[in-house]
Amino acid sequence: MTEGVQLMVTNFLRVVLIIPFLAQPLAASEGGNNGDRGGEGTGLQNRTTRDIVKTLTFEFERCHREKKIYRWDCYRKTYRLVVNKLNGRLSYSHAQDALEHVEEELDQIVAEYQDPAVPKKRRLTRSYVAIKPEAIPAARARTERAMEEAQTMLLRAPSHTQSHYVRIADAINSNKVLLRSALLMLPNRLIRLAQIFAKSTNLQL
Repeated sequence: MTEGVQLMVTNFLRVVLIIPFLAQPLAASEGGNNGDRGGEGTGLQNRTTRDIVKTLTFEFERCHREKKIYRWDCYRKTYRLVVNKLNGRLSYSHAQDALEHVEEELDQIVAEYQDPAVPKKRRLTRSYVAIKPEAIPAARARTERAMEEAQTMLLRAPSHTQSHYVRIADAINSNKVLLRSALLMLPNRLIRLAQIFAKSTNLQL
C-alpha cells in the first residue's frame, strides 16, 4: 500500500470515529424540541400538559352524554382523574392545587345536593350519583365560580410555568363554556323549581 493510500485510510478512520461524538449534541438538541420537554430546568413537559388538557376536554364533554342530574358526579370524577395524574409532580404543584380546588367544590356539591331517591347510573366500570334537579342551577353557579378561581390560580403562578398553565386554564374555560350552554337548555319548569330552591337555601343563581 502506497504512502498516499495509507494517509487516506487513516483520515477516513478518524472521520468515522469522530462522527458519533459529533452526533450526540445534535441528538440532545433534537430531543429538547420533540414535544416532550416544554422548558429546560422547569420539569414541565408538553406530553404531560397535553394529557391533562385532553383529559379535561374529552372527559368533560363525555359527561354531557349523561342526564343532567348525573353530570356533576361525572365532572367530579373528571377533575379527580386529572388531579391524580399530577400527583407527585412537583413542577405541576400549582396546577394540581387549582384543579383540586374545583374537585373539592364538586365534592361538596354532590354531597349537599345528592338525590337519595334516584338510583345510581352505571356505565361500564363507572357509576354516578344524581343530584336534585332543582339544584342544578345552583350547582352550575358554584362550579363556574370554582373554575374561575382555578383559572386565576393558574394565571398567577410563576412565570416559568405560564406556557403550560395557560393551556390548562384554557381547557377549564372550555369546560365552563360547555357548562353555561347546558344551563341554557334547561326547561322553564325546572328553572322555576330552581328559583324556589335557591330562595329556600339562600343561594344565588
